[in-house]
Amino acid sequence: MPASVSDTPDLSGLIELSRDPALDLKPVILRVQTDMFVAAPSRDRAMIHAFESLAAGLIPTVDEATAAIVADKLGGCPDLPEAVRAALATRGLDVAPARAPQDQAEADRALAENPGILIGTRVLERLLARARREADLARILLARPDIPAADLAPLWLHAGSDGRRAIGEAVEATAALRPCPQAPRSLASALVERTHARDVTGFIATLGEGLGLPQDYLGAAPDPASRYDLLTLALRAADLREGEAVFVFLTLNDAVARSVERVFSLVTLFRETSRAGARDLLSAILGAPVLERGSQAEHRPFHGPETAKPRAAAATVRPALPSRLRRTI
Repeated sequence: MPASVSDTPDLSGLIELSRDPALDLKPVILRVQTDMFVAAPSRDRAMIHAFESLAAGLIPTVDEATAAIVADKLGGCPDLPEAVRAALATRGLDVAPARAPQDQAEADRALAENPGILIGTRVLERLLARARREADLARILLARPDIPAADLAPLWLHAGSDGRRAIGEAVEATAALRPCPQAPRSLASALVERTHARDVTGFIATLGEGLGLPQDYLGAAPDPASRYDLLTLALRAADLREGEAVFVFLTLNDAVARSVERVFSLVTLFRETSRAGARDLLSAILGAPVLERGSQAEHRPFHGPETAKPRAAAATVRPALPSRLRRTI
C-alpha cells in the first residue's frame, strides 16, 4: 500500500511546542519531515500536500544551516512541491531537479528496488529478461516477497539454497501436467562416450543438440560454479540414469571431481528434481523451449474434432425376396 499522510505520526503536539519562543523545535520538525518525505517508497497526493503545507511554512522561519540541509536532502526528489522549491529559492537556495533515469536499465532497477510499487506481468517479464544477465537486479527481484516463487524460475541460478528450493517446489507443482516423453537412450550413451573421452566440447554440443537448447546455453550461468548446476538440470532432462550422471560429475571436470561436497550437492540436485521439473526449469532459465527428442508424433485424441473417424461398414443389403403374385379371380 502506498505511503500516505495517514500513515505518518501525529506531530500536532510538536507543532504547538514549536510556537513556544523559549523552545525552538522548528528545525527539528522540518528535518524529520524532510527525511520521511524523501525516504518514502511512494507518495500519494495527501502526503505531498501535507509536506508542502508544513515545509513551505517552516522554511522561512528556520536558520540558514537547517534550510541548506533541507535543500540538499530534497535534491533530485521527483515529487518535490513547487511551493517548497519556491520557499527555498526565496532564501537563495536552489534544489537540484529530479534526475531522470539515464536509460531503461536504470529505470528498471529503480522500479525493482521500490517495494511500494506492484509490478505487473509485462513489466515483470522485462525485468526477468534483464535480470538473467544482471546479477544485482536478480538479487533485488529475488528479495521481493510479492513475486511468487513460480514467476522467479528464470532466476533459479541466481537464487540461494532457500530460494532454489521454493522455486523448485513451485515448478514441480505444475511440471507433471505437461507430457514428458521418454528420451532416446542413444542420447545418454553418446554423452557417456563423450565423457569417457573427456571431450568437453563434444559433450556440451551433444547435450545441447539432444535437448534443442540454444547454442550458447551455458552462457546463461552467472558464474562458472553455477554452470554445473545448469548441466545437472540438462542431464536430468536428458533422462540419464543416476549412475551415468555421477560418472559425468567424476570424470568430465577434475575440479568438480576433487570436491566431494560439490559432487554430493550435484547428485542431490539430480535426485530431487524430476525430469519434467528439470525441463521446465531449463526452459525458464534459458527463455526458450526445451525440445523433447522422444516420440515426435503428434498426439490426437480419438474424440478430437480433427480426428478422422472410421467409417461404419456399409450395411449388408438383404436380397429382395421374390414377390408373390396375387392371385386374381
